[in-house]
Amino acid sequence: MNIKELILKEISKKKLTSNKLRSLIHIKGEEEQAAFFSALNELEEEGIIYLDEKGYYQEFDENKLNKVQGEIYITNTGNGFVIKKDSKRKRKYLIKKESLNGALDGDIVVLTSFKNNGTNYMDAKVEKIVKRLNKKAVFEYIGDNTYIPYNIQGNIKVVCPKTLNQIVCGNLVLINLEKNYTAIVDKDLLFEGKVTKIIGHKDDPDIEIATIAATHGFFKDFSKAVSEELKNIPDHVLEEELEGRIDLRDNTIFTIDGKDTKDMDDAISIEKDGENYILSVHIADVSHYVKEGSNLDKEAFIRGTSAYLADSVLPMLPHELSNGICSLNEKVDRLTKTVKMIIDKNGKITDYEIFDSVINSKKKMTYEEVNEILENNNLIDGYENFIEDLKLMQELSLILREKRKKRGNIDFSSNEIKAIVTKEGTPTSFEQRSQKTAERIVENFMIAANEIVTTHYSYMGFPFVYRVHGGPHEDMLVETINFLKEEGLCNGSANKLLNKINNGTYTSRDLDDFLDSFKGTENYGVISNYILTSMSKAKYSNINEGHYGLALNFYTHFTSPIRRYPDLMVHRLIDYYNDFESTFEKLDIIESMLPEICAHSSNMEREADTAESETLDLKMAEYIQEYIGEKFAGQITRMTPYGMEIKMENNIKGTVRPEDVSKVKKKLNHKFKLGEKVCVLVKEVSVPHRVIYLEIAYPMNNMPKQKTKRSC
Repeated sequence: MNIKELILKEISKKKLTSNKLRSLIHIKGEEEQAAFFSALNELEEEGIIYLDEKGYYQEFDENKLNKVQGEIYITNTGNGFVIKKDSKRKRKYLIKKESLNGALDGDIVVLTSFKNNGTNYMDAKVEKIVKRLNKKAVFEYIGDNTYIPYNIQGNIKVVCPKTLNQIVCGNLVLINLEKNYTAIVDKDLLFEGKVTKIIGHKDDPDIEIATIAATHGFFKDFSKAVSEELKNIPDHVLEEELEGRIDLRDNTIFTIDGKDTKDMDDAISIEKDGENYILSVHIADVSHYVKEGSNLDKEAFIRGTSAYLADSVLPMLPHELSNGICSLNEKVDRLTKTVKMIIDKNGKITDYEIFDSVINSKKKMTYEEVNEILENNNLIDGYENFIEDLKLMQELSLILREKRKKRGNIDFSSNEIKAIVTKEGTPTSFEQRSQKTAERIVENFMIAANEIVTTHYSYMGFPFVYRVHGGPHEDMLVETINFLKEEGLCNGSANKLLNKINNGTYTSRDLDDFLDSFKGTENYGVISNYILTSMSKAKYSNINEGHYGLALNFYTHFTSPIRRYPDLMVHRLIDYYNDFESTFEKLDIIESMLPEICAHSSNMEREADTAESETLDLKMAEYIQEYIGEKFAGQITRMTPYGMEIKMENNIKGTVRPEDVSKVKKKLNHKFKLGEKVCVLVKEVSVPHRVIYLEIAYPMNNMPKQKTKRSC
C-alpha cells in the first residue's frame, strides 16, 4: 500500500491526529515524513479527508459531516457560489459576502450552515479555506505594515511582517495571502501575507487597469535579460535568413486587421485556377526569432498570451518583436510560414503545402474599409489594385462558411462589447462587436489553415498541440433549455431538441438549428448566452479530442504566434518535424513537456479573458457613475440568487440586488421574466469593485404616461 492508502485505511476506523497517524503507519525519517504530510494535504484538498478544528482527520462524508467542499467563484458584487456536480445531480450554494470568511475567487473551501432560501441555490457559509488556488490579491497600504482590500470585498486586513522600504501609504500592492486568519480584530479577519509587487499609487493614472492586469499575472515591463536578448535580434530581414525559403515578395499579399492593430501576424493572398481557388495564408515566423529556452521564450511561456485591456495591450512579446520584426507590416520584408491550399468550388481542400517563406505585404487593410468596399460597394483610395482579390476572397469565404454550416458549426450570437475610449482612457461609449464580411473572411481562412496544419501533423503521428472543445454537458443543457422554456423564451424548437437529446441522436447541427430559430428576435442574445454557458470551454491539449463548436476532428491554433504561446509552440513543432532526423531522439522529451505547456496556456487564456472582462466592467463603472439617479431602458439578461443582471440600451450591464428585486415585485405586483424590457435607475456605482447597482423603475410594457429624461 502507498502512504495515501495507509492513511485512508486507518481513518476509516476512527478520527485520528497526524501524530497518531504517523505512529500507526510507522512513518520514519525526514523523507517519509515529507511524503506523509504531502499525502495528507493532497487528500484534504481533494475532499477525501476532513481536518476538524481540534486537529483530527476523518473521512469526508458529506451526509455525516453536513459539509460540502468545492471551488468558490466570487462575483464583482462580492457574493460567492459553489456548484457541486455528481452523476445524479447538480447542487448549488450561495455564499453572501459577509459569510466568505476570507475566501478569494478560486479557493477550495468547506461550506457549512446550509439554509434553504427559496431558490435553486442553498445559502451557506465558508467554514474554512482548504487551499488558496490564487493567493494573489490587491491591497492598499495604510501604514504600520497593515493593508486593506482594494479590489476585493470582505472584512479583511493583512499584516506583512516584511514590508518593502520604498512603500508609502496609498500604494496598491500584490499580496500573497495565507489561507488561515490569525485573529479577529474589530470584526476584521486578520491575515498574514507577503508583498510580491508594488503596482503603483491609488491616485496614479491607469492604476485600475494596472491593478486588474497584475492580479491576473500580466505586466507591461520585461526583464533585463529579455532586453539584452533583443539587442541581438535584427530589426529587418537579413539576406542570410532567406536561405531555404520560398520567395513570395512579388506576390499580391496583404493584411486585414482592426484599424489600431500593430501586431499583425497573418496575411492572405488568393488566385483562381479554373474552378479551383488557390488560397495562401502567411503567418509570421516568430519561432525563427524566439528560440527555445531563451529568456524571450521563458517569459512568453509565463505570460501565455497577450492581454488586450481597453486601450492598452500587455503583449506576450516585447514591442520590438510584436510590432516590429515579427509583425507583417506594409511594404517591408518579413519571414513567414505559409499554408497554400487548393480549394474546389464546394469548399473542399484538395491539395496543400506548408513551407517557410518570405513575403512583402502590399497593403495594411482595415476591417472597416474592406467592409465599405464589399458591403456598400464604395471604392476607398489606395484599394484600387486589390478589388478583384477582395471579391474573390468574399466568394471563397461564403463557400467555406456554408460548408462549415452544413458540417454542424455552431454559430453563437456575439455578446462581446467593446469600450470606446479617448487617448486618455476615458470611456465614451460601448459598442456591440459585430462580425461583418471582412471579419468573416479572415476567420474562415484562418480556420482552414489551422485545420490543415493539425490534420497534416496528426496523421504523421507526432506529439502535437491541439485546440479542443468538448460537447455540452447534457444535464446542464437540458436544465438550461427547460429553464428557458419556463421563462417563456423558447418555442417548439426546444421540444424538438430535447427529444433528440433524450433519444441520444442530437448533434452540433441540431444545436445550431435551435439557435438559428431565434435569430432576428430580441431574445436571441439571451438564449445564445445561456446555451453557451452550458457548454465546455475550449482549451489546449496534447490529446486530440476534436472541436465540437467548429465540428472539426482536427484543430489547433497556428495563426497567432505573436500573441499566443500555443501557436508559437506549433510553429516550433513544425520546425522540429521538418528536421526529423535530428528531432527523432527528442520525441520523448517533446511529448513530456506538451501537457504542461497546454495546461498553463489554457489557464493564462482564462486569466486574460477574465482581465479583459474586468476591464470592461471597470470602464462601464467609470462611465455610468456620471449618471447616478438617471433612468435607462434595459433588458433582463440573467437571473441569479445574487441579483438580476440588466443590459441597458447603451450596452452597459448592471445588477439589481435581490432585496431590490423583491421590493419592486411587491410594489408593482409583477413577476419579472428573463428577456423582459424594463426601465432602470442607476442607484450606486463602485469603480474599484467594478460594480453597477441598478433599481427597476417599472416594466416597459407598463410604462407610466410621463416619460423620463432618457429613452424610458
